[in-house]
Amino acid sequence: ERFDFAPLPPPGTPDTAARRLLAVASAFGIGTTGDPTHFASNNWAVAPSRTRDGLALLAGDPHLDLTLPSIWYEVHLVVPGQLDEYGVSIAGLPGVVLGFTRDVAWSFTNTGADVMDFYRETVDDTLHPTKYRVDGAWLPIEQRVEPYRDPSGNVVHVDTLRFTRRGPLSRRGRDWLSMRWTALEPSHDVQALIAGAEATSARAFLDSLAAYFFVPAQNIIAADRGGTIAIRSTGHIPLRPRGTDGMTIFDGSSSASDWTGFWPVSQYPQAFNPAQGYLASANQQPIDPRVAPAYQGDDRSFEPWRAMQINRLLRADSQVTVDDMRRFQVDPGSERAELFMPYLLGAVRHADSAGHADSTLRAAGRILAAWDMRYTHDNRGAALFEQALRNIRRDLWDELDDGTERRVALPSWDVTLEAMAQPASTWWDDRRTKTVVEDRDAIIARALHAAYDTLARRYGPPRDGGWRWDTVARVPIAHLLGLPGFSDMNLRTSGGIGTLNPAMDGGGAGPSWRMVVQLGPEIRAWATYPGGQSGNPASPWYDNRIPGWLAGQLDTLYLPRDPGGVDAHHLSASLTLAPASAASRRGGH
Repeated sequence: ERFDFAPLPPPGTPDTAARRLLAVASAFGIGTTGDPTHFASNNWAVAPSRTRDGLALLAGDPHLDLTLPSIWYEVHLVVPGQLDEYGVSIAGLPGVVLGFTRDVAWSFTNTGADVMDFYRETVDDTLHPTKYRVDGAWLPIEQRVEPYRDPSGNVVHVDTLRFTRRGPLSRRGRDWLSMRWTALEPSHDVQALIAGAEATSARAFLDSLAAYFFVPAQNIIAADRGGTIAIRSTGHIPLRPRGTDGMTIFDGSSSASDWTGFWPVSQYPQAFNPAQGYLASANQQPIDPRVAPAYQGDDRSFEPWRAMQINRLLRADSQVTVDDMRRFQVDPGSERAELFMPYLLGAVRHADSAGHADSTLRAAGRILAAWDMRYTHDNRGAALFEQALRNIRRDLWDELDDGTERRVALPSWDVTLEAMAQPASTWWDDRRTKTVVEDRDAIIARALHAAYDTLARRYGPPRDGGWRWDTVARVPIAHLLGLPGFSDMNLRTSGGIGTLNPAMDGGGAGPSWRMVVQLGPEIRAWATYPGGQSGNPASPWYDNRIPGWLAGQLDTLYLPRDPGGVDAHHLSASLTLAPASAASRRGGH
């Protein structure tokens, strides 16, 4: 990993970029907290040369909304002589999304690729447009009238949807904007899953998906029984006009603004059997921009901490076992905490040596100094650290509001880390204190003092146990309809922002399926997810896997080759579906 830090330019008065962002956000009716995605996905694979048993290992760990019933349904699909795959599917989807066959295992993470653009269109009528202009010619706007009906079938509303050749057209403030988005264009994702299930090697699997899988853009990792490990970003990523990226609204009156095609597979970030002996993705930048500077997406969409931690764990272990892979999935270590902590402790020491530290600040410093920077169940330091960081970011970026103390956006944590390295930056001065000019250490000390006071008010003195991380940061798994009685709320777990097992106060998203596969002569696999196979809250299989999921345990997956291979003690029920006989069909049964 490498951080390319540069001096931060001073803020405007008020910050003009913030005002522009507020205008765009208001036009689209979206919030702009600026917080990057904490819950995303992890996957990694280890080559036989770095495993204890000399067999390739693969781990899949997609982070999604945690719900009851779960988004995933675990399946083993077998068509004798044609299909044998195991993993998780989504209701109604004819295939396994994440899983393995007898030859190949795979998992996905989101790339964060920018696959959507907006075009400011010139229309013939600002209230009821029927035409839009491109290269001086007026083109007709496609109009679709859609009625909305109540349960009785009566029309209660009629809406007119408008489309240009780029996509849907809608009014945003004073402008008419059309949107082009790969998700609205033809795709063959089901065919991709079918083709992937027929692959017998990691390369063939990735090539099959590259041919059919258009959206959403994913980092697909694969490993096979031959020992190959491979990863490739897959999906349609648009080729934009030269010299542009997707961060602006394009001029719709010129065809020169249009996409010119999609990236060829050869240019996608990818790797096969690297010398380092492992591969990983956790939504970080997939390739060094110095090596491949082409615009793929907003590099700040996801932060690097999880990827850094995976790579650290894999670098340190040349004899990886199945149990190591399982433990990595719930590892509570945090490179984010290790990078920020020296600045917090340094601010306490500076205040103490200058005679500005009171008993509260010194107590806060002692708690942080004793913390091992791991988000374990019983530590007190994580709660204080996270509250302090929230306070620091609030005070550091006080310039980013619209002049009425309404915060427009907050830079990501890695930009905040960039500011930490610049102690005298004008951003550190709190413009609300007219007679004092604050530097970095002053803001950090004030934020840490306030964090201690906040936790003491909420949870009592730190010695009383209320600051335990599994008390402060609970994980809720809500029913899809938000019904409290059918939900499992306030679950205690380890992990935190930036760890491989992310958890945070009020979360609701996280590891939705954990899987480890060993690719030997016979496939072996272990997995779990936070839920159960039944959607019926009265069923014992509604949420029976949550305790094991919280504990970081994986179940051994049972892989019979045919129905006759199922042991009686593994069978709870069976259902056989057969075509109706001709006689029964004639009788209407």
